[in-house]
Amino acid sequence: MNKTLLKTIVSAAFFWSASAMSQVQLDLSKPQNTQLDAVISLPVESLKAVEANGEIMFMSENGRFVLRGQMYDIWNKKTLNSSAQIVDAVTRIHFDQMNTNFDNYNTFSIGSGEKQVVVFVDPTCSICHKMMKDAKWMGREYTFKFVVVPALGDKSDVLARKVFCAKDRQGALDDYMNHTLENVPQKEDCDTQGYDSTLMMAHLIDVKGVPFVVAPDGRYSTGKPANFKKWLEGK
Repeated sequence: MNKTLLKTIVSAAFFWSASAMSQVQLDLSKPQNTQLDAVISLPVESLKAVEANGEIMFMSENGRFVLRGQMYDIWNKKTLNSSAQIVDAVTRIHFDQMNTNFDNYNTFSIGSGEKQVVVFVDPTCSICHKMMKDAKWMGREYTFKFVVVPALGDKSDVLARKVFCAKDRQGALDDYMNHTLENVPQKEDCDTQGYDSTLMMAHLIDVKGVPFVVAPDGRYSTGKPANFKKWLEGK
């Protein structure tokens, strides 16, 4: 990984919270201002958190490297001091704790319920379309935020940008569902910074396939759960 890309990713790790940036000494508000004195790739495929004698340590899979110290969760803005906190951090995504305003991203809203569900979708994904149809009859209980990303190729990128640059993005939902996004009226001057931020967010939370679903309690699923409603209820 080159240093320019690494700087961008390091900076983006603090994307959601200015308060988190005060926890470190580096100025990460702009990647170009981050001075990286050394970048060393470690032969570590995965890292295990091990709790022993009341201490949390971090161990490489083969046991060669052991790290001692604190783990700070940038997303949720807190230090992870117990194995229970680490389990929660790696198995759940708490967008509410990140103060994420999905209206700033490439997003459609469906429903008006108190509980929020986040779903990353692709314009060419047929299962994603099915989930969006299912969301309409659950809209009294849930508010669904469908984040449109180009997960399936170049055509998806063209269509996802059509969504972001639509004159009336929420109004383009019908075109999205009817596969007529090519005809959606576009803004004359479309600032795509929010679209780029959408892609970065998907990268940071490691969206590798669609649909990618995050339940109100933070549980997530890559792929459509077998029974969508029961899964949302935690059953």
